[in-house]
This record gives sequence, C-alpha cells and structure tokens, in this order.
Amino acid sequence: MALVLSCSDSTGAEDDGPLGPIGGQDDETYYEKEEGAVRLVSYNVGAFSKSMENSSPVVASMMKEIEADAVVMNELDRNNDRHNYDQLAEFAESMGWSCFFGKAMDYRNGEYGNGMAYGKDLAVVDKFVISLPKQTGSEDRSCVVVEFVDFVFAGTHLEVKTVQDRIAGVKKITSELKERYGGKDKPVFLGGDMNSFPDSEVVAELLKDWKMLTPKQPTYPASAPKNCADYIFAMNAGGPYRVTSAGVCDRFSSGNVKVTSDHLPVYADIVIE
Repeated sequence: MALVLSCSDSTGAEDDGPLGPIGGQDDETYYEKEEGAVRLVSYNVGAFSKSMENSSPVVASMMKEIEADAVVMNELDRNNDRHNYDQLAEFAESMGWSCFFGKAMDYRNGEYGNGMAYGKDLAVVDKFVISLPKQTGSEDRSCVVVEFVDFVFAGTHLEVKTVQDRIAGVKKITSELKERYGGKDKPVFLGGDMNSFPDSEVVAELLKDWKMLTPKQPTYPASAPKNCADYIFAMNAGGPYRVTSAGVCDRFSSGNVKVTSDHLPVYADIVIE
C-alpha cells in the first residue's frame, strides 16, 4: 500500500468524541478499559511478515496486554506458498480464542483475505462473508462478518487502486448489513483498512450510514505514521451502544508495534445499552 497524502491532525472523529489512550511510556497500562466494555480492534497485520519473519506471537501478546475482546485482521495468508499454514488459526490458538476467516481471493496456491479472532466468551449467532464488487481494481476484496448475541462486528480491506471500487465496496457492505440488521436492537460495527483518508470520497460515502468511532490520527506507516487509513465505524441504523474510549495503539509494553506490521491497530471500547 502506498499512501502519500497526510491525514487530518484532529484528535478524534468528532470534537466531543471518546477519550483516547491514557498513560505514559513508564506506565504498565497505556489503554485503560472500562469495566463491562467490549474492546474491538482493527489491525492490518500485513501477513505477520512485513518486518519480522512471524510477528503473530508478538501481536498476540499485545492484544492480551490491551485486553482485546475481538480483533478484525487484514492481509492474512491461509495455506499458500508464502505461508503454508493458517495464520488466523495460529493467532487464535495462541490467544485461546475462536476465529473466522473470510477469503478475498485465491493466492499462490492457497487463500488470502480478512479474518476475525474473538474470545470464546462471545457467543456467535451467525457468520458470513460479503464478496465485494470488482470493477477496475487490482484484487478481489471481501468483508468478514460475525454476529454475536449482543452486537455485530464486520471487517474489510478496501481496494487500494481505485476510488470507484472502494465506494462500490462500501455500498455493498452497507446495503447487506442494513438489510440484515437495520432497525433492529443490535448495534453493528465495521473495522478495517479503508485505504482512504478521513476527508476522502470513500469516507464521505461511509458517513452517510455510519458514525466514525476512532480518531482521525495516523495509522500508516507504523514506523513513522503520516496517514490515516484504519478505522472502526458504527452503523447508524443499528441498536444502542456507548463508546467509552477509542484510539490508535502506538505503544505497547509487550512488543514493538513499529515492526509487527506496517499499520498501527485501532480500537474502540463499546458498552451495549
């Protein structure tokens, strides 16, 4: 991914948005979590191999450190020639979690796509994959969706080369999720690498039906963040919820987030009302 524009330097999606991370470099807890909140994370992990041979164990330690409950992941290999094993399953096993892989395309004699890993205390009602339309883009894209008892969490990685395909992908995701869950009591959240800046046409399309929960802070490249590409949104037509905290994770005690991927993870803490 090659992004060249700078994102907004706003400290949040809205002026009165949720507080971000708390603490300093000497603190043991950088991202305090309110009791009773569900911590949703979106992370483009770059096949766990951008700067390390396998960053999955370190990422698992980092997710344990911040007490994540469900993590949407982009750029996952599954039994292909680049990584001849199931990356998501390996990560989930190290967390003691369950997982669901959403294939985006065939890749090097195997598969490549998005996935979600989540704690076994989150009971699953349904799970499915939305295939996104490909018009002029370079790759097939998908959106992985897991419906839990109290909420729905979806994750996608939008096309990098064309705005048209990114907007078409947003419209497809929104249409399918509104048809299934719109007007019901269950809140719906969407995370992912949108390959788009906060002031882009793509995010404008999202904001027609979704509220941005994470701040407009740089997430890429992780080594020296300049661009905002990763987000978590909530569907306007979903059920009630409250955000207690949201932010970009740029430091951990358990690992160097600058080398575990080329993106930084983002999180939102949700209380279902």
